[in-house]
Amino acid sequence: MMRIISRDSSSALVFTFYVVCSFGLASLTLAQTPLNQTQPTTHPSEVRALNSVFDQWNIKANTQQWNISGEPCSGAAVQDSASLEDATFNPFIKCDCSFNNGFLCHITQLKVYALDVTGPIPEELWTLTFLFNLNLAQNYLTGSISPSIGNLTRMQYLSFGINALSGKIPREVGHLTELISFSFGANNFSGPLPSELGNLSKLQQLYIDSSGVSGEIPSTFANLRSLNTLWASDVEFTGRIPDFIGNWSNLTTLRLQGNSFEGPIPSSFANLTSLTEL
Repeated sequence: MMRIISRDSSSALVFTFYVVCSFGLASLTLAQTPLNQTQPTTHPSEVRALNSVFDQWNIKANTQQWNISGEPCSGAAVQDSASLEDATFNPFIKCDCSFNNGFLCHITQLKVYALDVTGPIPEELWTLTFLFNLNLAQNYLTGSISPSIGNLTRMQYLSFGINALSGKIPREVGHLTELISFSFGANNFSGPLPSELGNLSKLQQLYIDSSGVSGEIPSTFANLRSLNTLWASDVEFTGRIPDFIGNWSNLTTLRLQGNSFEGPIPSSFANLTSLTEL
């Protein structure tokens, strides 16, 4: 059998010719395959999860900008020129369609920013395990953060800031070892910070001001040597300000006002030669 593929540029079809030889005779068959069958598509489980999340939050994808014809990873979602920082797109996703030789897309970024979304974070969100950027800031989200957040091990940029979330920060956040920026300030959390946050050695920015957490800064935070920004005001921290903060040599911004610390300012702060705001 010999297969010959011909592409007719004047039509949206691929013509496939099969020459079959048997008993000295040859026959020619023609098969037509629509080109749109070769376009990359979003993983079905992620389509279901995204639709469920949006349904529970009573928001819709913009079918004129992305999610064109019901395909989430289309339009602006796959264009390099569009980004989550662009206010034009909200809610918005970004996709990576390089999987399965360019035939499969995974959702890698999601923004639902300042859309007055209410209610808890749907459990389906934590199944989008290819996410590396998630921005849910400035809504009215309630309830706790599920331990299932630990599934998002590719996460680099994560923001829950300015919501009404409560409960403890789950220790499973410590599984997100690729995190660069983490924000959960201006919420109603309670209890101490989990020591597992000390696993986030790549963390550069941590915004936890007015978040509701309390207690002492965990000793494991000594591992956060990549930090350049820490906002931790008005969170009822107690005990002494740790000496190890003086080892955060990349630190440029440190906010600790409005807490319940006691004891002296550590002399190790003299090592923070990059500090511009204290």
